Amino acid sequence: MGSIMGNHPPTCGRRTAFLILMGWLAGWVFGPLRASEGRINLLPGTDTLLASAACGDGTHRVLWQTADRLEGPWRVLESTPATNGLATYAWKATGTNGFLRVQPKPTPGFLERLTRIRAQVLESWAEAGLLEAHLLVSDWTRTYPDSAAVRAVFTIANGTVTAVEQAPGEDVALSIADRPWMGSQVLAWPIAMDLEVAESRLRERGFGPSYRTLTLRQPVYPGMVEPYWIFGTEAGFVFVGSRTGSVKPAE
Repeated sequence: MGSIMGNHPPTCGRRTAFLILMGWLAGWVFGPLRASEGRINLLPGTDTLLASAACGDGTHRVLWQTADRLEGPWRVLESTPATNGLATYAWKATGTNGFLRVQPKPTPGFLERLTRIRAQVLESWAEAGLLEAHLLVSDWTRTYPDSAAVRAVFTIANGTVTAVEQAPGEDVALSIADRPWMGSQVLAWPIAMDLEVAESRLRERGFGPSYRTLTLRQPVYPGMVEPYWIFGTEAGFVFVGSRTGSVKPAE
């Protein structure tokens, strides 16, 4: 089967583009705002669909989302980078019916920002290990506010380095302390799951939907076997496993 193309422009750029999949049939749902050259190709494989979304030059990355029904709830599958407005994703559809949509984002995600911070720290301290990362939000939020500051804590040979990026792309401020940072293991890199995917898992399990604090860490504690996205919700702290996708409230 050849590629399936939506020739009409999808709602990329400011709105979300929807691709409806029913078996191997594809179609578009459009909103009032349309990009001038938007399109999607689908290349069926043995058990996946290779989807590519063109969402305009202002797109930095794309969130791929799926649902069993058009009205949702929508589940975030992955955040993938966009090059010249084009992003791709290998989608493993479940069952014979499903809905896929893409949401373009003009700014880097949490993990991309953390990768940039980590690279800068490693330039000065090759032995540095990432212990924790924090999203510094000023109020309750339902999803990653891309303008919020990101803070990361690293262990080095003679102490601790704290790095803060106040906004995406800004200079990273570094501070050094000659004492160890206790209670967190060095995180295995790279991290398998980005923040918006973890937020989606949180909502699927009935927690949130809002959170006031967000920390990425692996506590030194029995049963903590992977890096966790730790959300401070109204019901307390909830841990989302970055590798397994497990969701559990703090004991």
